Amino acid sequence: MAKQEPKKAINISNVLVLTPPRASAVGIDNWQTLMNTAYRGRRAAYYDLIDNLLNDLVLSDAVDKRIRAITNSEILFQKDKKEVEAMKEFIDTPKFEELVIDFMKTKFYGKTVIELNWVDGKFKPFNIPRQHLNTETKTILKNRFDDDGWSYVDNDWIINLGKDTDLGLFNKTAPFVIFKRNGGADYAQYCEIYGIPQMVGLYDPADENGRIEMEEAFKNRGSGGSITMSKNGDVKTLGESASGNVTIHDTFLKWCDEQILIGINSQTMTTKEGGSYAQAYVHGETEDDLNQADRRYIQRLLNTELLPRLEKRGYPVKGGNFVFAERGEKLTKEKQLSIAEKVNSLTNSGVDEAYFFETFNLPKGKGKVQDPTEPLPPNAKKEEGDQGEEPKGKKKKDPEKVSAKELSLFNRFKDFFLNAPQ
Repeated sequence: MAKQEPKKAINISNVLVLTPPRASAVGIDNWQTLMNTAYRGRRAAYYDLIDNLLNDLVLSDAVDKRIRAITNSEILFQKDKKEVEAMKEFIDTPKFEELVIDFMKTKFYGKTVIELNWVDGKFKPFNIPRQHLNTETKTILKNRFDDDGWSYVDNDWIINLGKDTDLGLFNKTAPFVIFKRNGGADYAQYCEIYGIPQMVGLYDPADENGRIEMEEAFKNRGSGGSITMSKNGDVKTLGESASGNVTIHDTFLKWCDEQILIGINSQTMTTKEGGSYAQAYVHGETEDDLNQADRRYIQRLLNTELLPRLEKRGYPVKGGNFVFAERGEKLTKEKQLSIAEKVNSLTNSGVDEAYFFETFNLPKGKGKVQDPTEPLPPNAKKEEGDQGEEPKGKKKKDPEKVSAKELSLFNRFKDFFLNAPQ
């Protein structure tokens, strides 16, 4: 789809000298040192630390959850409020989704620099590894510890996102991930030492061979848990009641998880269990607000950073913009039933009976005989005999039989939900 472009002076993605990340011991003092270095522009070691901390399952899942809320939303390109068919192919590609994900990660890392490439007419953006950025000199470094590089400012081929002084949300969650990792190591050591109760052998001091016999008994015990000794010997178990220390470790690790989730998702209950329905509902509202803010953020970046560059390269985007498809409100089953009842009573065509069985996942019955004392639904057709007095000379028609569809289906559904647990 892209038009012919003049060749760039250099393709940065082809000349960077990439090195594998360096994992090292993690401590609060180490994080503080690297954070201060990153604020002065050198971010290589700091981002190595952040990538190391992303091995934490709670942190990585919380980040993926926010990203999934974006990638699962439909992005359209519209002009005069009508979708541009020619841009569908461009949007529905893995590379476009990768670009959107890189945009979203700016909130977590604080800085993102993307080189736009077209290879054989296909869009292939390249996310510059953040370890190769010097935010003090605003340059891309060939080697991660070089002093000079290529400027990423005011370059038509490069998208520059985030502030040079921002270290993102990961900087806020880093201390709690470190606390959790080191606390988890202490917990593992505690379980190793005190998880299996210690056994103490008591031997008869009057028995000359008692000590030797006890030591041999423990040596031969192995993992089977059986001991053979004289009747004068005794074995006691120590450390069986250590549950209080276990509670301290467990509470601390859960607290760290909660702080991580609050830092990334602004709440905890849509990820972890617990709490009342009202609390979960409020936390769900918070998550919806956060996801809406993320969609607006991505939409602005697509329209201000990507769209002008696509226009210069011949894409049919002039006068249009990227938008997220509108999302309807999530309705409970009770609300869906109430709306269906109102639509059925206010319209002549009513609501198809099959809608109720499919929406509420209920088995369809074989039909029911109309109770003569039960009133017909408001939209049911009146019998001809109810249209006032018949003209003289005309023979009255026999009343028509009422079909199962004309029964009071809605009252039966109302009774079903009325007795349902709240």
